[in-house]
Amino acid sequence: MLMREKVNGFVGVMAVAILCMVSGLCMVWGIAPVVLAVYVAACAVCGRYMITCIGCAAGVAAGSMGIAGLLHADEYMIPGPVYSGVMVTEKYLVLLGLAMCLMKIVYSRNSRSYVRVIVVMSAAVLMGNIVVYADNMLMAAAYGVVEAAIFMCASVILKPGIGLLYTYICGDASDVERDESWNVSQGIVSLMALAAVVLWVVPGEDIYSVNPAFMLALVLILYAVYRTGAVYGCGMAAVAGSIVSVKLNDSRWLMWMLLVTLVMLIGRALTGRRKVSASLFYVLGCVLASVADGTVLWNGSGREIAFYYINIAVPVVLFACIPGALLGAMDEETDPACLQAAAAEINRLTACKIEDMANVFRRLDYTFAGSDEPAISLGQIGELVDGFRRQIDLIGEAREISDEKLLGQIRSLGMDEVRVTASMDSGNRSRYYVAGKTSGQGMVLSRQVADVLSGYFRKNIRAGLDSPSLFFDEYRSAVYEEAARYKGRYHVRRIKKYGSPVSGDNFSVKEYEDGRLVMMLSDGMGSGSLASCESCMMLDTMEELLEAGFTPEYSIAFANRCMSRRNKGRIFTTFDMVVIDMYDGTMRSFKQGASVTYVIRPGDDGNEVRQITSTTLPVGVLDDAECDMADVKLAAGDAVVMVSDGLSDMDVSDHMQDVLKGIRVGDSRRMVDDILGAMIGQGDVSLRDDVTVMAAVISGSEKSSAA
Repeated sequence: MLMREKVNGFVGVMAVAILCMVSGLCMVWGIAPVVLAVYVAACAVCGRYMITCIGCAAGVAAGSMGIAGLLHADEYMIPGPVYSGVMVTEKYLVLLGLAMCLMKIVYSRNSRSYVRVIVVMSAAVLMGNIVVYADNMLMAAAYGVVEAAIFMCASVILKPGIGLLYTYICGDASDVERDESWNVSQGIVSLMALAAVVLWVVPGEDIYSVNPAFMLALVLILYAVYRTGAVYGCGMAAVAGSIVSVKLNDSRWLMWMLLVTLVMLIGRALTGRRKVSASLFYVLGCVLASVADGTVLWNGSGREIAFYYINIAVPVVLFACIPGALLGAMDEETDPACLQAAAAEINRLTACKIEDMANVFRRLDYTFAGSDEPAISLGQIGELVDGFRRQIDLIGEAREISDEKLLGQIRSLGMDEVRVTASMDSGNRSRYYVAGKTSGQGMVLSRQVADVLSGYFRKNIRAGLDSPSLFFDEYRSAVYEEAARYKGRYHVRRIKKYGSPVSGDNFSVKEYEDGRLVMMLSDGMGSGSLASCESCMMLDTMEELLEAGFTPEYSIAFANRCMSRRNKGRIFTTFDMVVIDMYDGTMRSFKQGASVTYVIRPGDDGNEVRQITSTTLPVGVLDDAECDMADVKLAAGDAVVMVSDGLSDMDVSDHMQDVLKGIRVGDSRRMVDDILGAMIGQGDVSLRDDVTVMAAVISGSEKSSAA
C-alpha cells in the first residue's frame, strides 16, 4: 500500500508539472499570465516548488521563442520596443522565481496567506512590465494592468480544479490542504477553465485534416453535457466553440457547437443520463449542425468531407471509452434520496439498539426479581453506547458511488433515480445503501439488485435482514451487506433422563446480523424442573446480553455473579458456548464446568479430532469464577460437536474419540444420529443423566465458493 501511495503521488506531481508546462505555452500576443496563476495554485495544492517551476519555465520558453509554433504567440506585442522571446522568457523566469520565494516564505496553507501571495505577485507583474518595457511606458502599464488582472482572476479560478485533479490522481497520497473546501460549482468552473487552457495549446487550424483541437473540444462538450447537464454543458460549449472559432478563423463554429449541445440536452431531457442515448443524440446534433451550416457538405471535396467526419466520429469513440467511474453525476447538493437513506438507516439502528437495551433491562429485572443481584457496570454501558456511536459515525462517512456502469446496470432492472452509497461497518466490511424507485408500475426484487452489486464489486452481497424485499414506484431505500464467507448447518437432539419429566439440559442456537453463529449449551444441576429452570435462566440472560451488544466475556461474568448471589452457591449450572465468525472462520469457545467440545476436520485417513476441555467451576458456585477460553481456526468442511455431561459420562473408554474419527462429516442431522446411536447403543450403557448433542457443519457460501 505504501508503494502504491508513492506511485500515485509521483504520477500526481508529474501531471501537475505537465499542466504547468501547458500553461506556459498558453500565451496570446506575448503575455502569459496564466502560467503564473497555475504555478502559484499548483504549489499551494501539491507543495512541489521546483519541478512545477521547471515545467512552467519550459512552457514559457517553448511558447515565446516559437518552438511550439502556436497561434497568436507573436514576437512583438508593443509597437516600438523589441519584444523578443528571450525578453519574455527572462521576465517570466524572474516572476516565477519571485513566486517560488513567496510561496516558501509567505504561504502557510490557508486562504489568507494565499491571497497575500496573489496580491504581491499582481503588483510584481505590473512592475515587471513597466521596468522591462520602459520604452513605451503607457502601453507597458496598460498591458501590465491587464496581465495582473488576468493573473489574479486565474489564480482564484484555477486552484479548485488543480486541487481536484491532484486529489483524484493521488488518492490517499494527496497532501492537499484539508481546511479548504470547494463546492461542486467552483470545481466544475475551474476544470472548465483548465480545459480551455489545454484546448488553446492543442494544434488544430484546419477542419479539412485531422484536427486534435476540434476533436478535444467535442469530447469536452460531450463529457460536460452528459455529466453536469445544461448550465455547465452550455458553458463548456461556449468556451470550446470560441477557441475553435479563433483557431479556424470562422465564428460559425461557435454556433455549430452550441447547436450540437442543444440537441444533446434535448436527448438528455427525453432519455435521462444514458451513455448510449448521449452518443446517439450527439451524432444527431452533428448531422443537424452540418446540414444547417452546409459549408463542408455542399462545397467540400470527398477528401475534405472524409476528414470532417473523422473529426466528428473520433470524439464519440473516445467518450465511449471513458470509464464509468468518471461519468457520475455532479450535483451541487446531496440528493434528498441519499439523505433519506442515511436517515432511515440511522433511525433503524437507533431503534433496534434502544429496543435491545430495554429488553435486556426488563428481562434481567424480571429474572432476578427479589434477589441481591449486582447491577450492570456503568462502564460497560458506556462502552456499549460508544460502540453504537462509532457505528453511526461510519454511516456518516458513507461515500456516494457515481460509476455510471453500476448505475446503468441497476437501471436496466427497471429502476429510476438510483443512488448508491457505500460505507464500512465496525468489522471493516462493506455495506451499501441503494435508493430508488421503479420506472413503471412493475416491481424489482431486492435480490436482483444484490446480484448486480455482487457482480460489480466481485463480492458476495446480500440484502440486509431488515431491508425491503421489493422496490415499487415509490421512493425507498434498501441496505445491502457483504455476505459471510461461510455458513453453518446445525442440528440438536436432546434426550431426557429415564424417568425424569423434563430435561435439565437447555440449548440455544442463533445467527446474528454481524455474521456470528452462537451455540450455547447449559446443564442444570441434577435433572428435572429445577435443573431446567436454572439452565434456561442462564441461557436467557446470555441471549439478552449478547443481543444488546455486551461482550461474551462480560456477559458470562455478569450472569455468573447474578446466579451465584441469587442461589448462594447452592445451585449451579454448567455453561458451554462457541462463537463462530462466519466471515473469517474463527471460533472462540467459552466453558464453565462444561463437558468436552469436539472440533472435527475431515481427512483422507480418517478425521482429525481436537478436544476442548474445561477445568473451571460451573456457573453459580463462586462470584468470580473463571471462564476457560480457546480459539480455533475453522475451514469449510469442519464440524463442531458440543455434548452435555450426560454423554461424557458414558464415554468411559474414549469410545467417543473413535466414533468421531470415523464419522462422516457433512449432514449435521445424520452426525447427531450417528453419535447418539454409537454411544447409547453400547451394551452396558444406561441413561443416568440428560443427554444433549449439538453439531454444526461449516461450509463455504455458494457465491464465495464460486468466486
